[in-house]
Amino acid sequence: MSSHNQQQNTGLKRQEAKWFILQGDNKYGPFDYSFMLGLVQRGEIYDYNYIWSQHLESWTPMGEVPEFSKDRLTMLIKTDDPLSFGFYRRTAERAEIKVPVLGHNEDYFFDGTSVSLSSNGALVLLNNPLLLPGQKLMLHFKESEINSKSFNVLCQIVRKNFSRQRLNVKSGINYAVRFLKHQEWGEEQIKNLVELFHNANSKE
Repeated sequence: MSSHNQQQNTGLKRQEAKWFILQGDNKYGPFDYSFMLGLVQRGEIYDYNYIWSQHLESWTPMGEVPEFSKDRLTMLIKTDDPLSFGFYRRTAERAEIKVPVLGHNEDYFFDGTSVSLSSNGALVLLNNPLLLPGQKLMLHFKESEINSKSFNVLCQIVRKNFSRQRLNVKSGINYAVRFLKHQEWGEEQIKNLVELFHNANSKE
């Protein structure tokens, strides 16, 4: 058997494996691979959570397990693997646009910047590591060189890109948000920003 086929068979066996999650002193499981992917997608477990399966020597941070690496998850989505059907897929064109933002969650104000924008959501870098998926917040997109008029958008966090190095550190964390309600002219502003980005890149 070729090494490529051996790797494929090993990958399939590991996907069929049962997984356990360690949270505090409690162990949860067994869960199958597709269920674990759902937990990842819904932001219920992060790459710093410890997990275990029979082929692992010990409890291991999920971010260090190949089956849950960003490359692996990206590959599942791009190849339309049946395991990825539970993943959220973008339905709107997204553009890499940096606009300074001010966030508010009814308790605190925090600054940040957009990383990318689309008509129905954004990836934003916020200086608040304590926000969680499912929470709502107001984002104020400030007037800037690229954004001619400030606007507000009510958002809901759908994903939090956490890293072990940033735990308990007040530094920028990437949050994927979906837009719930735009200020009257906000939707048009976002549309113009996205079009401006793609028009500029099409000329290069």
